[in-house]
Amino acid sequence: MNKLPVFFLLLLSSPLVVATDEPRFYWGVMVGMSEFSISDEDLRPTSTTGRLGYEFGKYLSVEGRLMVSGSDTFSDGTSLEVTYLGNVSAKLNIPFGDERHVNVYGLVGYTNWKWTATQGTLTAHDTDDGASYGFGVDLFADGINGVNFEVIRYVDSTIGGTKYTLDTASIGYVRRF
Repeated sequence: MNKLPVFFLLLLSSPLVVATDEPRFYWGVMVGMSEFSISDEDLRPTSTTGRLGYEFGKYLSVEGRLMVSGSDTFSDGTSLEVTYLGNVSAKLNIPFGDERHVNVYGLVGYTNWKWTATQGTLTAHDTDDGASYGFGVDLFADGINGVNFEVIRYVDSTIGGTKYTLDTASIGYVRRF
């Protein structure tokens, strides 16, 4: 088992991290390039992710996400698409400046996803879940509206004895309210 997500969960549960300061909600939308890697083959569908979160203070947030993707095709003609991906994460924030205009963060969470594979007239579906982790940066122009850049590994699992991963690099808009 990868001990990195466990380490981050323990770190996030520390009382030192939960310092209160202006709790608020935020939402965002991101567009990205996902990479599904299996059996020495990489697919790169585009993805769209919606996110809704709550900042408990400067240093800790909790966030829910929903992602869908386009499809990409393996060399054998099988296309793969992320039907849905749901994620809940703890977000450790490192704000810079008094007004939190720059926020570097790490994420650790849980992902459940469903994929659809199609080859000719045959279609197969499957679901999987597991730990996820990543990092990113929010850049706020006015403390409320901002852009974000992020890289996250949503899935690191095995199917039929074959290891696979699902990573996403995204750019998006985020708004605090």
